[in-house]
Amino acid sequence: MTTTSTTASADEVPEIVPELVEEDFPSFEGDADVLDVPAAADAVPAGYGADSASDSDSAAGSGVLAGAAAIAAAGLGLVSLTGSWLGNVLSQRQTLIGQIATSNAKADAIIKQQYTDPWHKTAFVSLGFAIAAIVAAGATLLLGRFVARAQAPVWVRAVTWGALALGVVGLGVSAAMYFDVFAGTITVPAGS
Repeated sequence: MTTTSTTASADEVPEIVPELVEEDFPSFEGDADVLDVPAAADAVPAGYGADSASDSDSAAGSGVLAGAAAIAAAGLGLVSLTGSWLGNVLSQRQTLIGQIATSNAKADAIIKQQYTDPWHKTAFVSLGFAIAAIVAAGATLLLGRFVARAQAPVWVRAVTWGALALGVVGLGVSAAMYFDVFAGTITVPAGS
């Protein structure tokens, strides 16, 4: 069995060249502590001092609010595309109203009351969610750009732009549903 020695002799240790060592903090004369030197507080890099703690807390607070608004706007945009519980309930309610109102009606009235009106009700609710997503995303972008002390993190801006895009697409899809672009209104043939 072969053993290797892990200890090195003094001749094998590389020499540290002072010119190659980078310093992150300024050098101070003497043995004084950094906090004891009056000029030392000005020489400490940004982010290490006591003053930056309150700035970072307020920036973090605005970042949290911007992040929450961005996520809420993205959720609203997604709901505008996929539908919601509220839209389903209102659509079913409209269908029931149509069934009651058309018990002895003609076929055109039955189709309008039981199918077209609930479809339009669902589109109207989705349109409301899309507008809410656009308003929330737009407000987050505008407030983040002009009012906030610090710029929002990159992920917040990305989610906000995504939410704005979802809201615009949801607005288009809802409008197309309401105006029967995807599927025309059901009509009864003339001979029926």
